[in-house]
Amino acid sequence: MCTAAVLTAAAVLGGTVAADTAGAATGARSGEGPAPSPSELKAALLTPGDTGLSGADSTGGGGGVGGDGISGCPALVKVLEAPPGAGTQEADFSGGQTGPLLSEELTAGTSAKEGAVYARAKAALTSCRDLTLTEGGTRLALTLKPIHFGGGESTATRMEGKLSGVQVNGYMAFGRVGPVLVGYTFFQIAGDSPQLASALYQKAVDKVRHTVSTGGGTPV
Repeated sequence: MCTAAVLTAAAVLGGTVAADTAGAATGARSGEGPAPSPSELKAALLTPGDTGLSGADSTGGGGGVGGDGISGCPALVKVLEAPPGAGTQEADFSGGQTGPLLSEELTAGTSAKEGAVYARAKAALTSCRDLTLTEGGTRLALTLKPIHFGGGESTATRMEGKLSGVQVNGYMAFGRVGPVLVGYTFFQIAGDSPQLASALYQKAVDKVRHTVSTGGGTPV
C-alpha cells in the first residue's frame, strides 16, 4: 500500500509558512512585546498524550522541500517548499502503518508580520484545487476542496487522492494565534471522516493559546 510514501507526503507538507518568517523572531515593532521563544513554541506543540499517536518533536521544522516533491499551484508550492524560520518547532505523529499521520509546525514573529504571512498562506491555500506529491517514483495526485476548521483566523482544505488503488484523504490548515502561526497536516488511509483531524487541529490551536504568553490576543 506504500504507506511510506504517504508518510513522506505528510512530512513534505509539514514545511508550511516559514520562509517569510525567517528572522522574524529576532525583533518586534515598537509597542509590541517580544516574540514567543523557541522554548515556548516547543511547549505549545501537541504531544503523544494529546493526540493518542506515536510522535516526536524537533527544532527547526521540516527544512523545506526541494526537487520535484510538490507540483501544481505555484503559490502554495512556494509556501510549502519554504525553509523553516529561526526557532521553528515541529512535531510529527503516526498511528502506525495505516495512519493517521499528523504534522504540526509552529513559528513566531511579531503579530503584524505573522498576520501578513498568514494572509499570503491563506490566499495560496484557498486558491489551490490540485496538488501532486512525488517521492521515490511514487506519485500521489490530490484534489483540494476548502473545508471549515477552527475560527476566523484559520483556513483549511480537504485533500483526496488514491495511492496504489487505496483511497487517501488529508487535511491541511494554517492558523494564526496572535504572533504564532500554526501549520497543520493530517493524512489518513481508507477513511473519510474529518472528525479526528478537526478535533486535533482545534486542540493544537487551543494549546498554543493557553501555553504561549502572547498567544491569547487573536482568537482562532
